[in-house]
Amino acid sequence: MTAARTRQPTEGEASISDRQKRIFEAVVLDYIRTGEPVASGNLSERHSMDLSAASIRKVLHELEELGLLSQAHPSAGRTPTEEGFRFYADDILEVKRLPAGLRAQIQKEILSSDFRAESMFSLCSRVLSNLTSHMGLVMAPAVGQLSLLKLYFERLGESQHLAVLLTRNGIIQNRVVVTPQDFSQEELNEVNVFLESLESPFTLGEVRARLMKDMAESRSEFERIFKRAFLLASGASEAQPTAEGDRGPDIYMDGEGRQRLLEHPDFRDAEAMRALYRAFENKRRLVELLNDVTGGGRVRVVIGPSGEGEDGLALVASPYRAGGGDAGALGAIGVLGPRRLNYSEIVPVVDYAAQVLSGIFHK
Repeated sequence: MTAARTRQPTEGEASISDRQKRIFEAVVLDYIRTGEPVASGNLSERHSMDLSAASIRKVLHELEELGLLSQAHPSAGRTPTEEGFRFYADDILEVKRLPAGLRAQIQKEILSSDFRAESMFSLCSRVLSNLTSHMGLVMAPAVGQLSLLKLYFERLGESQHLAVLLTRNGIIQNRVVVTPQDFSQEELNEVNVFLESLESPFTLGEVRARLMKDMAESRSEFERIFKRAFLLASGASEAQPTAEGDRGPDIYMDGEGRQRLLEHPDFRDAEAMRALYRAFENKRRLVELLNDVTGGGRVRVVIGPSGEGEDGLALVASPYRAGGGDAGALGAIGVLGPRRLNYSEIVPVVDYAAQVLSGIFHK
């Protein structure tokens, strides 16, 4: 697994010992299971440690000094800090192998969509939510990256046009294109005829390059069609404005998973709930994180994904690609939940779901 960050000892700080690591892992596993601060008393018995209670308390104190554990007051148990969860995800986590039956289930459910982009990505986010009991999300590919078999336009209303894209993989995607000037359906049909003449598959970037070349060479009546087609193709390659007015990739979030997250016991108090809402509303931050994931290898774990201090959240995400090996990533999928996610079970689910999506786009 490729993690989001590897904790390095600060200047003058010794590397964590095997004993410290073993006791720290035990605390994290107990906290993930119960959600309650972990007392030292039963650690030895529950995790088969051949250590005295005094030795365990000493190590717990050392882990606090390293910033990996915190304690609300002297008689309370310990909880992993945000830095502690990062260290666990980066350096300790052992990922379970996904059972064959679960692999088959993920593949069957994701491939059951009608291959319209909106329903496929929505379904994928729902599959992730249902399998992990947290919130699944999918960042769709930028349209300009897709290899297309067909592109045509239909008029919706004044200066609004529907772009219908059919990818090489059989995926249908619709986008609303708003243009500075209005086009009649007859004018759009002239563009559609031109697009039909292109050799497929093609990308929107290739279409724009061809149009620029044709416009530079043409001095005929067809130059009007080229300019019209260039404007429409450029609009089709952009995501539509969000509520904040910025443009960015489409992110599909499962509604039921979002509701489960809101009802999770870790977000019962008001401050935790506010942090959760800020994470939902900060689409720009989610896009930045998922874009960062697309530049990496496979699964990454991000602790505190909202970027606004300790938000109590964790994101497990993986890129999906159009081909094998080092092919550029098209987008990313992930699961958003509380920091005490069961990482060893969720990481392989996200990883395999990303492989299934990659297989669709590799066809």
